[in-house]
Amino acid sequence: MKKTVLAAAVGAAALAACGGGGGSGGSSTGTSSTSSASAVALFAAPGTSASGSFVASGDTATDALGYINNMRAQVGLAALSSQSGVAQAAANHSLWEQDNNTVGHVETAGQTGYTGATPSDRVNLYYSTNSVGEVTAGFSGPFASSTEAIEALFDAPFHRAVMLFDAVHAGAGVANATSSTQLSTLTVDLADYKQVVGDAQLVAWPYSGMSGVNTGWYANESPNPVASYNNGSLENTVVGYPVTLSGGDNAAFSNVSFTITDASGANVPCIETDSSNNSDATREAMCVPIARLAKGTTYTAKVSGTLTNASLAATSFSVSWQFTTAATDNTPIGAPTSASAQSASGARAFEQTTPRRVILN
Repeated sequence: MKKTVLAAAVGAAALAACGGGGGSGGSSTGTSSTSSASAVALFAAPGTSASGSFVASGDTATDALGYINNMRAQVGLAALSSQSGVAQAAANHSLWEQDNNTVGHVETAGQTGYTGATPSDRVNLYYSTNSVGEVTAGFSGPFASSTEAIEALFDAPFHRAVMLFDAVHAGAGVANATSSTQLSTLTVDLADYKQVVGDAQLVAWPYSGMSGVNTGWYANESPNPVASYNNGSLENTVVGYPVTLSGGDNAAFSNVSFTITDASGANVPCIETDSSNNSDATREAMCVPIARLAKGTTYTAKVSGTLTNASLAATSFSVSWQFTTAATDNTPIGAPTSASAQSASGARAFEQTTPRRVILN
């Protein structure tokens, strides 16, 4: 049995609290419009032509940062530079999680491996900064691959926004399990702030023109964006791949209308979350489809509402863009799988295997 836990939290909202600097970039290659003279537009996403192919090294910490930077390059964001002190803080926290069989952002003094209560406390032991963010994951037993944990974190919409913010430095730390009863943990800490995304720009994922998009996502992150739907009936189930918009600096959304339609114009029911209705959605608006998206299908996302930022008074906006799903369905990380068994009579039966413990925080 393997259980996965994802904890998505911005370690203190410090990354959001740091402002300053002018934005750069341009309008997206997708359609965008606005009802205001001060146009809000999608940040230009160059796609895989800018990132190239990501090739894993086999080292979980190295590949975590490499994977994040590959995703950032696809949307036009600068690479995070590795910082040894930040990495040390992340490594210490991963060991604390493994030692205490838990995944989260707040350590308690007196516990085994304690180095600091908050992400900011821990990072500042080794690197002085007033801007800190953190994402962390735990999987029961050894990681299946060096990118399993970071892929799960990036697919999770609350965590994704942290990794697509204008941070400068990052460091990853890993504690590898030696048995199936122990947690393998990955922590990525981010530090410092330098504005690249302008106050009137929004980063979309999947981005405009993106192809090969996953059709499904296993909804097990904490906080969970589907928790409010039908008394939490979609938590820890496979739903559609989350579509997100995130802003820079101190972006805040309100009056959001978020729709996803397929090629025929049919609406895709999805659960909308943004910074006006969920305090954990810092600088973010998202919609999580309640069912897996169709494979090999082009979808249109349309989002309208009001955006406020450090240098931007409340401004109405309307943006739209398209993306295309992969030709085959993905197997979401952490989701239960089906196993086949053959009886003595030759009949085959299928049973659902117990999922791993997977924690995203």
